[in-house]
Amino acid sequence: MRNLKVVLLNVLAFTAALSVEAQELKVPRISGLVNGRYSVSNKDGDTHGFDIRRVRLAADGALHSKLDYKFQAEYETTVKVIDAYLRWKILPELGVQIGEYKVPYSQESLYGPATWLTIENPAAVSKLNGYNDLNGLKANGRDIGISLFGDLFGKVVSYRIGLFNGNGINVKDDNDRKDFAGLIWVRPVKELALTAGLYAGSYGKKGDEHVRNRFSAGAEYKNSRLTVRSEYLSGNTAGKRSSGVYAIVSYWVTPAVQPLLSFDFFKEDRDADERQLNYQVGVNIIPVKKLRIQAAYTYTDNKVAKNINQFETQFILQF
Repeated sequence: MRNLKVVLLNVLAFTAALSVEAQELKVPRISGLVNGRYSVSNKDGDTHGFDIRRVRLAADGALHSKLDYKFQAEYETTVKVIDAYLRWKILPELGVQIGEYKVPYSQESLYGPATWLTIENPAAVSKLNGYNDLNGLKANGRDIGISLFGDLFGKVVSYRIGLFNGNGINVKDDNDRKDFAGLIWVRPVKELALTAGLYAGSYGKKGDEHVRNRFSAGAEYKNSRLTVRSEYLSGNTAGKRSSGVYAIVSYWVTPAVQPLLSFDFFKEDRDADERQLNYQVGVNIIPVKKLRIQAAYTYTDNKVAKNINQFETQFILQF
């Protein structure tokens, strides 16, 4: 009862303050990024050369000290809205977010291209997390829904849980079921975070739904120079059971240079022979603030398909 009273008092205080702060609304902050890339590989059908991988433009701001918003659009071959949400931080322990944003069930997916350690997502994250999903979804890891979030016990535990359409970005649900997604962080010490995530849902039109369940368990150790991150993901996509794991180690040898090593494994179908192992060595360089240059060599060992050698380099300019 006491906690309920605290929530109600915060709601009343927020409502009263909103009318006052509405007179002092700040102009939205405009930001964005441009991402150019060059790649070359021996993959069949691959075309070597340059491309503009993504261009993003975003606006974010606050309507109140506890109420903020964000809008972000991306251009690849067409323009698409990838973020459009309103977030209310009622208490440190409880907040509400509604709109279109990243689905919380994998720690790696919540990072963006400007902070990715590797140029590409690990295969398991891409295939089981709505980027190039096994169910056909290509939605940058995002969906439309509503979720709760907060920090508990002095930020020792954090959580995000929500209900989503399950159809990705800018798409209305085509069945009556809503998908559940949740991610929990536990931080026993400042530098270490342990995560567990769950996605329970379906896809397909009403009357022809198929199961789409996912699970993740990860860990990240990070201090001012060293980052070690790993995660295991598994999924059931219309009866096809998949699993994968990745591990990344990076170290800032100088404030501007960060070499890294990564490994990831993915088996799309546990009952089939095919699987892939990706080994990568790379470096991230930040010569000036807001400019990130990455280069990486990746060797892909496929059990059935052709083995692949790939070199990629890209820049990400933020503004």
